[in-house]
Amino acid sequence: MKLIVIGGGPAGMAAAVTAKEHGVEDVMLLERHDYLGGVLPQCIHNGFGTQLYERDYTGGEYAWLWKEKTERAGVDVMLNTTVLSVSRPGTPDEVVQSSSDRNVADADTAGSSEAGDWLVKCVSAKLGAKELEADAVIIATGCRERTLPQMLIPGSRPAGVFTAGAAQLMMNMKNYLPGRSAVVLGSGDIGLIMARRMTLEGINVKMILGQEATGLARNIVQCVEDYDIPMRYGWTVVSTHGYERLKGVTIAPFDEDGRPDRTRSQYIQCDTLLVATGLIPELEICNGFDVNEMRSSGLFVCGNANRVHDLADHVTEEGMDIGRQAAAYLGKGTSYVSDGLSGRSPELTGKQGNMICTVCPKGCVMQVERVPFTVSGNQCDRGEAFARQELESPKRVVTAIVKAGDSTVSVRTDRPIDKADIFKVMKAVKRVKAETPVAPGQVVASDIAGTGADLVATWYV
Repeated sequence: MKLIVIGGGPAGMAAAVTAKEHGVEDVMLLERHDYLGGVLPQCIHNGFGTQLYERDYTGGEYAWLWKEKTERAGVDVMLNTTVLSVSRPGTPDEVVQSSSDRNVADADTAGSSEAGDWLVKCVSAKLGAKELEADAVIIATGCRERTLPQMLIPGSRPAGVFTAGAAQLMMNMKNYLPGRSAVVLGSGDIGLIMARRMTLEGINVKMILGQEATGLARNIVQCVEDYDIPMRYGWTVVSTHGYERLKGVTIAPFDEDGRPDRTRSQYIQCDTLLVATGLIPELEICNGFDVNEMRSSGLFVCGNANRVHDLADHVTEEGMDIGRQAAAYLGKGTSYVSDGLSGRSPELTGKQGNMICTVCPKGCVMQVERVPFTVSGNQCDRGEAFARQELESPKRVVTAIVKAGDSTVSVRTDRPIDKADIFKVMKAVKRVKAETPVAPGQVVASDIAGTGADLVATWYV
């Protein structure tokens, strides 16, 4: 029985590894990049794995963790491979119908399907065009970003308008700065994280615009409040200006009907606009058919291709859940029953307080008294320790990139440093050049900027 997993991000790797662990011997993972991890390697910030492993990984470290799990599990990986379509053999790609006559609730009968129930058409840099047969397929293709034209915002389209993910790739993996002064449209996590990243690199982030506070509490604290970046809730961009290069944007507040009030518009001079206005699941290879209906025929979807998740931990959990389901469908494992992890999202407390704990994504809102020292509202003991640290000497982990030969390597401090030393560390980071080859966890600079913290590698391609 053969299982094909499409997408080598956290969901795809988790699904492939879990299916292997549950007895599926022939598991193949297809990934269009020349490395595993999906978008994780360009996420040099920390905050990954805090719920699943109770450890604070960067995106690159988390990708490396699951890359090694995938290799140890014996998953057959094909990199540089783009999937063009998923269909049933003998059926035109654009006409795929559900065969819901198979009851897969009983794992004893789930593996009775004929070989080659699905046909995966792909093109590989090494092998060329291929048609691969599979008994089951898991789609873990992630999301794409919503662009400025999809926001129906008029104006010119000069250089300097980027999606947040594109700017993140430029800065964190290509070592290019997108501009010198920026406006961020979108108050979700990626917009907040990139506002901090640009600020640390010396870009003047003039403001972040958004209808409401949609990012995790820890990102609002560590990405916005820590750096005093202006936030304007209830405002949006209504026009862009410039030809060869962006020169500015016009912004306006929303009125009571949710429409931009152009009578109160303002012009903001900037050379960069980051668009962080949401994600769209990548499901074009499914040719428009209902993937939920096709589960009974051995086609599964997980991760951000299924629904947009706030945390990579939840993406991983859903991938593991779908890996178990696919194994059960193929007659392996114990049952074809979801464990309830699929689609789970964190709940943030709405209670008001005077300190937000950033130890984990829950973002507990705590009431803290200085004298005598008391803490309430925290859901674990780590909240009290965090509050004491914030009052006495707030500390942060710093993430960045350094040059390594003709490429770059993402790095982090091996321990939190004093918040007041962040920009001193960033200045010292710019002078660091790592010797190649570099391995994750390798120290590339000791006692960076005299803080006592070492700079360690987190990802290197």
